[in-house]
Amino acid sequence: MMLFIGTFFGYILPRFEDHLMDRKREMIHALSESAMSSIRYYAKLAETHSISIEEAKKQAASHLRSLRYGPEGKDYFWINDTHPRMIMHPYRTDLEGKDVTNTEDPAGKKLFQAFLATVKESGGGYVNYHWQWQDDPSRIFSKISYVQEYRPWHWIVGTGVYLEDVRAQIAAITRHMTLIFLGILGVIAMLSVYIVWQGVTGENHRQAIEESLQKSENMYRLLAETAREIIFLFNSDLRISYVNTAWKRISGYFLSDMTRMDMTDLIPPGQHNEFKEKMEKIAGAQPDNYLLETCFILKDGRTLAVEATFAKTSAADKSATFLMTARDITERKKIEAQAKMQQEQLMQTNKMVSLGTLVSGVAHEINNPISSVMLNIQVFDKFWRTAQPILDSHFEKTGSLEIGGMSYGQFRERMPRLLLFSLEGVERVKRIVGDLREFSGQKPSDFRETVNLNLVVEKAIGLIASLIKKATDNFQVTYHENLPTLQGNSQRLGQVVINLVVNACQALTEPNQSLHISTGYLEESEEVFLKVQDAGKGMTEEVLIRIKDPFFTTKRDSNGTGLGLSISDTIVRNHGGWLDFNSESLKGTTATILLPRYSPDEVIGRMI
Repeated sequence: MMLFIGTFFGYILPRFEDHLMDRKREMIHALSESAMSSIRYYAKLAETHSISIEEAKKQAASHLRSLRYGPEGKDYFWINDTHPRMIMHPYRTDLEGKDVTNTEDPAGKKLFQAFLATVKESGGGYVNYHWQWQDDPSRIFSKISYVQEYRPWHWIVGTGVYLEDVRAQIAAITRHMTLIFLGILGVIAMLSVYIVWQGVTGENHRQAIEESLQKSENMYRLLAETAREIIFLFNSDLRISYVNTAWKRISGYFLSDMTRMDMTDLIPPGQHNEFKEKMEKIAGAQPDNYLLETCFILKDGRTLAVEATFAKTSAADKSATFLMTARDITERKKIEAQAKMQQEQLMQTNKMVSLGTLVSGVAHEINNPISSVMLNIQVFDKFWRTAQPILDSHFEKTGSLEIGGMSYGQFRERMPRLLLFSLEGVERVKRIVGDLREFSGQKPSDFRETVNLNLVVEKAIGLIASLIKKATDNFQVTYHENLPTLQGNSQRLGQVVINLVVNACQALTEPNQSLHISTGYLEESEEVFLKVQDAGKGMTEEVLIRIKDPFFTTKRDSNGTGLGLSISDTIVRNHGGWLDFNSESLKGTTATILLPRYSPDEVIGRMI
């Protein structure tokens, strides 16, 4: 547990902080590029003599002054020139028009000279310094900004994020995980006390049995034969001299069978060395806990997991006799394995929740520049419609006109299409972002709604379209017309579709291999179905049998967890459906989901 805590706080958390800082840097870089695009737009207007250069600078500065982003809508852009003088700052208008060459932050850093040095060296880059908190000059925090130069105007444009935001997020995660770790340690402490208490009780009981054996052989045999634990007596050569009734009942061996065997005949070969080392320690009176978890081989070949306790009943090493009592811990092992699986599933769920939150935030940030681009395209379209009659008239008068190295006829034909294609592309990006935010939302697992499986598939494909495009050139989707609806959770069904399609893409080894997704309806059973068929490498029969087992994966080297199909199977079964796989090695795989159609007569309160 301490190693895990040390790994989390010493390795995982710092790397998460680094990753978060990288994302912040990428964000301010992208925002800076968006600001530069706006400046170039106004500069283009000046170049085409639509407005004067001074008016272009004024409008560009005014536009950037009005831009805000961030959780509180207070993060901003500023502009200074290469003198350096402050051109525009939304919160420090007192600096505008002034020479800021010697302006320093509280640490004594001449930050505007640092901005100038950065853009002169590489045209743009990141600078760390201290500055006031947004619009509150009384609070000073560390900040990292991305600055770059618009060379035609000698403008340096910058925007940044406060490191305090990142630290606050990391501090919240640290507090949360600390409480979790303290809770786990508390549980471990209680379990330790319980185990010690159980051990003390067992040891006292064992001592009582030894005293009883010394007083009466008959009492010893009575206790041994009526005990539920397995009892063995064997010598230093591991030859068995006695087994009790519990072992004979569990194993199927007779006493006559046991007298011809030794302990190594009952223990799997891989555990022989461990068992012998334990006996050597006990025989030599070396410090030991006298406990061993091992397995016994039953007469029918099955194995039985046991926890064994040992005692040496004579002092002479060569003639020592060992008493071993063992209890069946098969059920405990199952419970431990189930608990581990639930813990792994919980960690995977928490990871997906965190990823969903991150995706939702990124989608929100993307909407701002996308909206700006859409507005700009509409402005361009308006300009074109206004300018077209003038250009047509000029062309009719002169008979020739060339724009950007292109004849006016070609330009007039292509311009509306370019604007339309640009608008459609931006709208598609916005639609994908909307689907992404919807998919990353957190609907409760028992949430029920009327679901159209065609729409679920369409949105899922839209989210992983780039992965499909990289995996195959032969992709096809067939939607069943008038597909009946079903009752369920569209978000969780979308998760299942994405899992199946991603697995199918990973199974493809050549771009010409096909991937076909289809929906349909079975009238006889009143079931809606989804099929994901790939012509990839397929699966062997051994893999196919275990494909839905938790933690089973053939992609361990590529960070596969083995939980995707297990969770998908659980989601489908919780919807009253069935998930099945048919596959042949080197010929491909077909995954089929069957779900009951929505019936108005069903009980609405049934939980998923």
